[in-house]
This record gives sequence, structure tokens and C-alpha cells, in this order.
Amino acid sequence: MSRASSQAFVERAEQHMPAFLEDLKTIVNIDSGTYTKSGIDRVGAYLQERFHDFGCTTSFERQTRYGDHLVATHAGQNPRGTRLLLIGHIDTVFSEGEAQRRPFAITQRDGQRVATGPGVLDMKSGVLMSMYALRLLIEQREANYARTTFICNSDEEIGSPSSRELIREMARQSDAVLVFEPGRTEGTVVSSRRGCGQYRVEVRGLSAHAGVEPQNGRNAILELSYQVQQMQALNGTIPGTTLSVGIIHGGERTNVVPDYAYFDMDVRASSQEALRSLERAMRQVTMQRHLQGTSISLSGSMLVPPYERTLANERLVRQVREAGRDLGLNIQDVGSGGASDANTTSALGIPTLDGLGAGGGLAHNPGEFIELDYLPKRIALIAGLIRRISS
Repeated sequence: MSRASSQAFVERAEQHMPAFLEDLKTIVNIDSGTYTKSGIDRVGAYLQERFHDFGCTTSFERQTRYGDHLVATHAGQNPRGTRLLLIGHIDTVFSEGEAQRRPFAITQRDGQRVATGPGVLDMKSGVLMSMYALRLLIEQREANYARTTFICNSDEEIGSPSSRELIREMARQSDAVLVFEPGRTEGTVVSSRRGCGQYRVEVRGLSAHAGVEPQNGRNAILELSYQVQQMQALNGTIPGTTLSVGIIHGGERTNVVPDYAYFDMDVRASSQEALRSLERAMRQVTMQRHLQGTSISLSGSMLVPPYERTLANERLVRQVREAGRDLGLNIQDVGSGGASDANTTSALGIPTLDGLGAGGGLAHNPGEFIELDYLPKRIALIAGLIRRISS
């Protein structure tokens, strides 16, 4: 793709910015926290109409506890071409009433135009950016893929419990996946994320009267205290991993030697190899019993697998860099400690690239914002990437 045609994408995206911002204002001003089903469904209904305007067919995966998941598909010009999956979530971390307290606004920050409002960065802008990038390709008659499918899921902020199987199913039918979580700056994308899991250490001892015959008891809390210190000491010892003891529980009465105690840990790992090394170290800790008569067990697993920078994913990194060069951008790929739906699709072996959404900051914070001045170029970058993948 030439620089001239890339610049034409930028100019066309600039022409669409008033409509883009009106769409963004509309959906940001609808409360759509993960547990606000009515609000999420309103956002989904609005986006459904916009997808129809762009020539997509749509359907909903109906949910009872969470908002409905919107699926939109655009049939491209090449029936034998690439099958793309684009993912963005429409839930936020904010409670009901937040949109009324701080509605969508355009202001200045450090000399730049920014937009604020609940979910504006994470990630309602990203959903619209993917939609408008596709619009550029359709208008220029360059939709040279077999099909592009969008999933707008409603529960990503709590780990996608009801949408994960839908995402897996659609990913298996796709040749590449693009995820529109926020980017960091104009020139960055996300090529890796740590997986996250929860693990539990349980200690069983022997109860006894704490005043009459404490010597006959085996204090599970005492043993647990040794386990906590040794397990927490693993944090940072294996490259690409973190471990944090977050919950401790033990005992029911002060006059009884406790016979049971446990603690829960948050575990993060950047690769399966790093995870295996950490799990071996964790098992070694639980094999070191300090108090005779107690037993120790380790349980748990990774809830989300690592999103690794694999050879398959590197191809997408190269393609987005090429698309960036056509726009005068030096695209850099970065890693993240947080997980996203990219972890799920990459673990299936499907080429995946994340962090294609808007730049900005303060996600999950009332001060959340996106930078507006380079949005047209960022949308043109997405269109250029899809065109390269499709070719």
C-alpha cells in the first residue's frame, strides 16, 4: 500500500470524525458496567444499527446474568480470502449512575484535545475504531477478505466467563484475530500479555482445647504462616512471573487450636515455560513442612493463559509495522501485565494482535481519557493492517 493511498485513508477518516464522535458520545453516556445488563443491551442495540448501516449482518448471543453479546459479520469481496475476527468489549468497570455524574466531554489536556467519560478508553472507542476502519475499506472497495466478524462481548472486565466459548468458537473459524483494547500511544500495539491464575495453599492440622491441652493440637495457622512467607518469597525470582498472597483465612474460635487454614494467591506468567517453573517452585514450598502432624496441599490453575509473542503473532507485528510506515509511524510492540481476550485466542494458536484501540490513560479511573488528535491516523492504521492481512 502506497503512502498516497494511506494518506487518503487518513483524510477519509478525518471526514468521518464528527459521526465517530457522535457515536462515541452516545455509547459513553449509557451506563454499561458489567452487571448493568440493561445498559449493555442498549449499547449493543445502538451498535447493531450502526453495523447495519455499514452493510453487516448481526445477531445476539442472549444472556441472562450479563449483557447480550453482539456478533456482526461483513462479507468481503473475496470468498476465498482471509477470515478475520475483531474483538472489543462493551462493558466497563463503572457502576450505574457514573455516566450521569461525568458524561462524555471533549476538553484539553497538556495542549491536546481529549475525550473523557466512563469507558471512553476501555474500550468503547476501540470498538468504534474497528468499525470505522472497516467502513474505510468498504467505501474504497478494498474489503478483500472473505469475511470479517466482530464480537462485542459484555463481560470482559470480569474475565469473559460467558463469552469465552463464543470467542474460542469464532477464533477457530478465523485466520487472524485483532483485539481493540487501548493502545499506549499513537505508535504502539500490544504483542504479549501475562496469563493470570489463582492458587490456594491449604493446611490441615489437629484441633485441641487452647487452654487445657494445646500441646495435643497442631496449629494450622502456624504452619500456614511459614508457607505464606516462603511462597511470597518466590515473587520475582522467576523471570516473567509474579506471585502475590492476597487472602488468608484460618480459625473459628480463639479457644480452639485451629485445624484448618488457607491462603489464596494471584499468579501471573508471561509464558507457559515460566508458569511451569513457578509451579514447580510452589510445589517445592508446600513439600517443606515445618510443624509435624500437619498436611499441606496446593491447588488452582491459570484462569487465562499467557498471550505470548509467538512466530504466528510476530507476522501480524510485522504487518502493522509496514502499515505504520506507510503513515509515517514507527510502530513499536509492547507487553502488558494485564490479560484480555487476546490471551484466549492466541492460546488456540490463532495469530493475534492486541492494543489497537485509542491512546490515552487512566483506564478504570474516573479521569479516564483518550487522545483525539491522531485518531484518524490510528483508524487508517487499522484499515491498512486489515488490507495487508487480507492480501
